[in-house]
Parts: sequence; C-alpha cells; structure tokens
Amino acid sequence: MNCPFLPRVFCDFARSSNHTVTCLLVACLGFWTGCSTAPATTASRNTESDGVFQKLAQLDLSSNRLIMAIAEQDDVVGFSQQLQQQSGFDSALTPFDLERVKQSLVRSIKIVLDDETTAQFVETHLAQHYASTLTTAEALTLVEGYENEVIKNSAKLQELRHLFVADRLGDLLHAQWRPFKIPSQGMVPTLLPGDYIFVNKVAYQSTEPQAGDIIVFPYPEDETKVFVKRVVGLPHDRIEIRDKEVYLNGKSLTESYIQHTDPSILPENPRDKLGPVTMPSNAYFVMGDNRDSSLDSRFWGYVSKDKILGKAVVIYWSVDPNTKTPRWNRLNHLVR
Repeated sequence: MNCPFLPRVFCDFARSSNHTVTCLLVACLGFWTGCSTAPATTASRNTESDGVFQKLAQLDLSSNRLIMAIAEQDDVVGFSQQLQQQSGFDSALTPFDLERVKQSLVRSIKIVLDDETTAQFVETHLAQHYASTLTTAEALTLVEGYENEVIKNSAKLQELRHLFVADRLGDLLHAQWRPFKIPSQGMVPTLLPGDYIFVNKVAYQSTEPQAGDIIVFPYPEDETKVFVKRVVGLPHDRIEIRDKEVYLNGKSLTESYIQHTDPSILPENPRDKLGPVTMPSNAYFVMGDNRDSSLDSRFWGYVSKDKILGKAVVIYWSVDPNTKTPRWNRLNHLVR
C-alpha cells in the first residue's frame, strides 16, 4: 500500500488487524492517490429492509452506539507501540497523548457520520446488515426495548455492530469521503501545511457550491496535482480586484478569514489587480486565504462544477512539518 499523504506510521499501522479506527481512516477511506479498497458488498438478503430494521439502525446512529462500537474496537496499546517506533515525532507520545489521538479520530468519524447524506447512506446499509442476521421478531424486540440498557448493550447486538464496523463501514465511508493533506501555504491561516482534512466527495451531488465553501479540485494546469481553495465567485458573478481588495458584483467583499503578508501593491499583477471578469455557467472563482501567496483563479481562471472533487469539512489530524510535533489545538476543527 502506497500512502503518500499520511504519516508512514498510520499506513503501517493500518496493515495490522483489529485496529478499526485507524483502518477506517487510512486503509478503508483511501487517499487521493496510491490507495484503494474493495467495493462494498451487498446484503445477502432483504436488500430493501423493512421499517423495523431501519428503525434499529436509526437508533444505533442517533444514540451514538455505532460510534462507541468503533471506539471499543481500537487497540490503543498496539497503536501506541506503532507510533513510538515509527513516527517522525521528535519525542515519543505519552499514553495520555495516544489516547488523545484515538479520541480525536473517533470524534472526526462522528462528524463524518453526522453528515445527513452519509448518515442516511450508512443507516440503510446497517439496516440491511441487521436484516441479514436478525429475524423481524428479534429486531422488533430490540427496537421496543432499546432504551433498556440491558437490551441496548446485548451481546448479540454489540457483536453485530462490531461486525458491521469491521467488515462494511470502511467501504461505505470510502464511497463518500476522502482524506487530504494540506501541502502548502496557500490557505493559511484557515488551513496550515501538515493539516489533514476529511473531504466530502458527495457534498455537491444535490446542492451547488456556496460562496465561502472550501473545495478540493485538480489543478487545471496539471491535473495530477490536487488544490484546495475557497469559493469566492459563483456562476455569473462579476469579480474584480482593486489593490488587493475583492469586489463581488460591484460591492467590496468582507473577508474575515484572509491574510496579506506583502504590503506592497503590484498594479500590473493579477494578484493585486484583476478584471472585472464574469463567471460562466457552472464555473467558480476560487482563491486561497493567504492572498499574497496563493496560486488560484486570479492566475489560471475558474473551476468547473464537474471538476470539483469535494468539500473540505473537518481537520482530523495535524502535524507541524518543522517541529514534527502534533498540533493538538487544531484537531476536530470544522473547516470554515
């Protein structure tokens, strides 16, 4: 497995068995390049689960029992040994820090599962999983007594949850999400080099990108490279830049998220002066938040809707590339 965008320790650790959280993030979710997974399998029967199985799956997601099943299967001791032996950190992580890593991964998966489209997708497949292993009467008993802790924590139900997590959940998440490493300074201060984000691949299947969304797409001049930028202009918007200031449809755009590092004005450079230009249909004008150090639409044009690979959602891991230490304060931050 060639996993160029995550620390080597995560890829090596994912090869071992029973490390569910890390496998979900690394082996099962895959990467923009180099990694692949087997397609999800279909349920052996009841491809359209009836209401009782759907209700049971819904309860598992809404009560966070599925998330708890993920956390319960992670081998923190094994993860600790792998990190200490193979990480690029300047010093070994303490057991306390390793527990923080685990909890961060679990919280990020919860954010993924809280997405409405993903939740419905996983719920349907979990219902099919229950329909293939439980009778309708068994499922009804579990639904009716779900608030009873004895029933909710029944050995059989927990075993079925764990099987679903180990055998199917990773493939399901891979169908809708991908991790991506921030490689450069172009989105500082919102995203830093060494941030690892989850990207929702299906965010725009039924909706359109909105101004302010942070999207991932192939670099138009070299599609082997993947860029991440913020949407500034929508289809048919008129964009103009005057002395670094962005004007949208004739009005100055308020942008609290940007930074400028070069006070000088380059009057003949599209970095500081551009347009006005009008966006075609299904085209988006994107810019980096680090305005003086971003290669974006000012230089190479717009991004077509059909080229957008997904929407950046959450930072699930972050390592300072200079000090090789975790940036704990950045974990689980929503990307906005």
